[in-house]
This record gives sequence, C-alpha cells and structure tokens, in this order.
Amino acid sequence: MVGWLSYLLIVAALLAAPQAKADDDEPPLPFHQLVEQVAFLRQAGAPYLPGRNPRDRDGDPLAGDDDPDRNAPRAWTRFLARAFSDPVDPQTSLAEPDIREPGPDSSDFPNSPYTLPRGWNYLETSPINYTGSIGNFQPESYNWNFLLRMGLTDRVEFRLFGNGLTWVDAGLGEPAITGFSPLVFDTKIHFFDENKDLFIPATGMEVYVQTPWGSPAFDGGTQPGFTLLFLNTLPWGWEVNWNVGLVAEESPNGGLIFTDTVQWSFTRGITDRLAIFLQGFQNQAALPRIASQTVLGGGMVLNLSRRFTVFGSYNAATDTAGPASTYYIGGAGAF
Repeated sequence: MVGWLSYLLIVAALLAAPQAKADDDEPPLPFHQLVEQVAFLRQAGAPYLPGRNPRDRDGDPLAGDDDPDRNAPRAWTRFLARAFSDPVDPQTSLAEPDIREPGPDSSDFPNSPYTLPRGWNYLETSPINYTGSIGNFQPESYNWNFLLRMGLTDRVEFRLFGNGLTWVDAGLGEPAITGFSPLVFDTKIHFFDENKDLFIPATGMEVYVQTPWGSPAFDGGTQPGFTLLFLNTLPWGWEVNWNVGLVAEESPNGGLIFTDTVQWSFTRGITDRLAIFLQGFQNQAALPRIASQTVLGGGMVLNLSRRFTVFGSYNAATDTAGPASTYYIGGAGAF
C-alpha cells in the first residue's frame, strides 16, 4: 500500500510541475517535458493553499439595488440575488467559479470556515473510499461519497452530502450488505475572516442533519450535529484548519447520545498546483464518514485547472479500536 501511495505522489508531482499558472487557456506541455521537470524543486508561482478566502475585498460589499448580481449573466445567480438579499463582494460574485479558493472540503477531515460566493457551486466526490475492518467491532467497508455545495449568499452555503453507494463486508453474524447510505442536509455559515495580527482564526459554523433516507440496512434514524470551523495561518507557509463540535446518535432507548468531535489538518503548499497535508480526528470526521475512533494520516490536493482538482489521503487508527487503514481518492469541480 505504501509503495502504491508513493507512486501516486510521484505522478502527482510530475503533473503539478509544468505550468506557472493554472489558466484554462494555456495548452498543456508535452509529456516528455513534464518528465524532465521536478515539481518539488521548482516553484513558478505562489504555493497553493486550499481552504482560503475566495473573495476580493478591494471593494465594499454591495446589497439591495446596488447588488451587481441582480444583473448577473447567470440566471441562477440572479435568482439568488433576489431570493437571498445580503451584501456581496462586487468582484468575486460575478467572477467565474474557482475550485482553488476556497477549495474542496472533502479533501481532508476538517472543513474550512470559508463559504462559496453567491452563485458558485462545487461537486466533490470520492469514488474510492475504503475503511479496513476493526477487530470484532466493524467489518471492512467501501463507499462512493459525494458533497454538493451551493453558495446562497457570500456567507451562507447550502450543502447536500451522502456516503452514496456503500458496501459492508460480512461479519458480526451478518451477511454482506450493499446499498445507499442516508442523505445529509448541511448548512455552513462564515462569521468573520482571519486576523493574523491578533492570531484570531477565520471562523464559521456548520450544522447538519443526517436523515433516514437511504437503504433500510443503513438507517440510523435522524442524527443532528454541529461543528465550529477555524483556520489559522502559521509560519513557514503552513496553515492549520481545525474543527470542534458535537454529533448525535440514536440510543437503544430511542433518545440521542451526543459525542464531542475534533478534526484538524496542517497544510502546506509545495507548488502553485500542489499542496500536502497531515490530518487527524477524534471520534468522527467533520462529515459523518467514518465511525467513532482516533485516526491520523496525510494526503495531497492537486489542481488540474481553475475548475477541477483531485485529492487523496491514506490514514490509520492510533490503536486497535480503529481501522488498520482507511484511504480515499477523489476529485472536485466548480461550476
């Protein structure tokens, strides 16, 4: 497995090297020129850091009749401007969607406190998502999860999440199960930007409800949860994204049992296309993907263009209460 991940990182480095800018109108370099360049020794632009503020704050936020989105070329943006009146950035709201900022949330365990600008949409999915067995507690499993994000205002984002197609191996006296995991309705709100001088993190909040709408075998009832989202810039090109929250599960008596959760990731840009991260969580990821345990790992995010990015991660539990390995590979698009 380690050798396979090393090969993936080498391929990612070669793909990340060729262009100084990730503009769509620049043709890719021939493959032999890609091989001749070493991305980790070459930095053509500013290092890429996902999870940052996508907005251009040069202009004052506008609202009401001055809202530029009321005359936006995209019908969806015009509808949102009328349905959700809120001050927006006059530059970013009319710009083409960009996958680089704020970047995908499902690339690592925590979620960024920054939201999509009004009218922007992200579709994130991980077709390869494997979790190993946990002793006598949980069989191995596979799922193809997805996350649809829609910017309603510059501060509020509507999200639809699901673990999607799910397979759980036979175990614990039960046969193997294949079906669809429950749907999760999610909202993220951005409160304020980072104050680097005072070391005050960018801050947001996420509230979600896992519904019983899925295959009966995976029905865990209605499970609410909320998370506070933070991001700090660190020295030497690093940033830390950290979340704390509470999630609920149905008890055998029909009530709800709340569990505290913590997620974190340390991210550093290597080139203008490639970022690496170290991550972990206690009890659960920011979105309900993996069962309660403590997991540590690392991965990368690679920009292919302004609209598309890919990511991957390999992780393992810190003790026998968690899986020996869990990994995922996915991608995201902005539209």
